[in-house]
Amino acid sequence: MRRVPAVLAVLIALSACGGAVHPAVNPDPNHTHADFVVWMDGTQVDFSQEKYMAEHPDEEGDHDHSEHEHGEEATLHLHDGVGHMIHSHKPGQTLREFFASLHALDLFVQGHTWRMFINGQEEEFTLDYAFQDLDHIFLTTSSASAQVLYELEQMTDDACLYSKTCPERGEPPAENCVADASIPCVVPPEDL
Repeated sequence: MRRVPAVLAVLIALSACGGAVHPAVNPDPNHTHADFVVWMDGTQVDFSQEKYMAEHPDEEGDHDHSEHEHGEEATLHLHDGVGHMIHSHKPGQTLREFFASLHALDLFVQGHTWRMFINGQEEEFTLDYAFQDLDHIFLTTSSASAQVLYELEQMTDDACLYSKTCPERGEPPAENCVADASIPCVVPPEDL
């Protein structure tokens, strides 16, 4: 693990958590969310582009996702133009699976040295990291402390809103759910 100066580590930890404590529990452990941001060569990768968004059933009622065009996208995806929030409908999925679902794995094979911060702590870079609900995942090629701090400050703290663990922030936006039929978007009330 790469060492981060102590002051920077504290600032990263505070920035990543937004200083927030999330006392509520996600009511649906199958539907989890993680904030993420990717910076390459000092530029934030824009995952809000349409090409990264999951497709939704059309308004005529096409709800058959058993053979979803994008494979894992049915359980692991971005949607509704929100490019900073991983939506997962299946526990234990990795960053590799997430970026593969976006057809964006090539970002990480371009000869760059990547750094990875999970919840404000620098970890050894690996796409095999299995993210958890409410994680803050920060990936960068930057090495200068000031640049890393600037990039980290751009990270959102919206996963708690979507996972309903920070009710003080209000109701989450309505989500146009895309999921595999065998893994529902929301746990049925009788299973809670």
